[in-house]
Amino acid sequence: MQAQYVPEIDVIIAIAKWLYANGWTMESFSIPSGQKIDSVNSKIKLRIELAKLGIEDKSIRFLPKGEDIRAREGNNLWRIECKSLGTGKRSTDRNNFDRAVASCISYYTQREGLRLGLALPEEYRDLIRDRLPQALREAINLWVFIYVSSDDFVAVFAPDEEIPS
Repeated sequence: MQAQYVPEIDVIIAIAKWLYANGWTMESFSIPSGQKIDSVNSKIKLRIELAKLGIEDKSIRFLPKGEDIRAREGNNLWRIECKSLGTGKRSTDRNNFDRAVASCISYYTQREGLRLGLALPEEYRDLIRDRLPQALREAINLWVFIYVSSDDFVAVFAPDEEIPS
């Protein structure tokens, strides 16, 4: 599965651009932190990309924890968990994937108007197909965003859509 490193902030930015292009208003972001992550530069990079879209920095909250992206359109709410692709072992990627799924499930706080999202680099595609049952995705309205870093492209799959090979 290993390919080149994909920083979480790049996944967050790509998803924010997709949300904006599809009429959603960003409410908050949780900036990645942790070992070997430069949170300050990540926040600066996100602010620059949001400014390019014309999104005012003052209208968005930056939170220390919670879902990576929260966006709204009317009464509909997105709560999206994003993950990077590290340079470690496959077992580390699997663990990160499982943690991301668990986080998504914890965001399931209402049935009406809620869309959950799981955003991952394309290298996670096999884990998505093997470890994320379609029945679960449909039951909790979990959308999957697959980020293709080489093309800066996001493929989006609704809960009832199969993830292709």
